[in-house]
Amino acid sequence: MNIDQFPQYADVQDHIRRARLERSVYLAEAFATLVHRTALLLKSFAGRMSDGLAAENDRRAIEADVFLKRSVGRY
Repeated sequence: MNIDQFPQYADVQDHIRRARLERSVYLAEAFATLVHRTALLLKSFAGRMSDGLAAENDRRAIEADVFLKRSVGRY
């Protein structure tokens, strides 16, 4: 804000500048929180997919091995 353009706001100029800075900090913190939570969500999703893939690989290994298939009950 230019003091020459709005001389009637010269006494509150510092308050306006601080309010803009506070808004910038708030937006930066909100964005950082969003990025962090998205990363945690993706990490959780990848972990679950990995667990499911490991279970599927175990199931296929049991199906492929005749001797192991006999030792593992169906139910």
